[in-house]
Amino acid sequence: MDAAEIGMRWLPLALIAIPGDASAQMLRDDFERGLCVGSCRGAPWAITQEENGRVRVAAAPGRPGRALLAETGPKRGGVAKADVVARTRFLPAGTLVAIAFDLHVPRGTPLDSLQLVDVECASCGEGGNPGVRLYLRRGRLRIDRSKIGTRHAWTRDDAPQLVAGRWHRIVWRLRLGVGDDGTAGVTLDGREVLRATGATLAPLPRLGADRVQIGITANSNPVPARVWFDNVSVTIAR
Repeated sequence: MDAAEIGMRWLPLALIAIPGDASAQMLRDDFERGLCVGSCRGAPWAITQEENGRVRVAAAPGRPGRALLAETGPKRGGVAKADVVARTRFLPAGTLVAIAFDLHVPRGTPLDSLQLVDVECASCGEGGNPGVRLYLRRGRLRIDRSKIGTRHAWTRDDAPQLVAGRWHRIVWRLRLGVGDDGTAGVTLDGREVLRATGATLAPLPRLGADRVQIGITANSNPVPARVWFDNVSVTIAR
């Protein structure tokens, strides 16, 4: 992710304040030093979620360096998960969130029914961690809002599709809100593939978000899935 993607300059390491802007934070991980979670010094990730799945760092396919590999089994009863979770400060309505990452879906893994990124709230007093989710359906990026009480997903059926077996760059920008003050936009390899206005938060007494999950946050396919992630950044600003 470069300065053009977020309007801010890069900073190293985990979730830290950006000098000159007390309201801004950035998380960044290229996975070159392995998977740093929890008590690991400077860890950008608080926990992993591994339910019929596993996350690990391995040699990246088709390019130098290392990347995060999320692997899950098929859906059996519940969905399978393999992701990493960043716990942020509480993010109220009006917060701007930009999530950028490289994505590689190997041939043989469906480009369908895979959730990739969740922005949700674990401290809002509602079971199931309400939030919005970026996911793949028939090779296209969509935003699911069912966990904030909105059945209508944001979609664009003429958007470019991802290609299996190659790396893509994805940027998801959100303004957190409960009505028309909420916005979302997604770019794929620098090209806008989705833009929408509407609720991005659940209408709860505690209004906001406090965590970002990335990986295979849910595999609803009847077959296993493998997905690579690299050069992840999360930028938060008011």
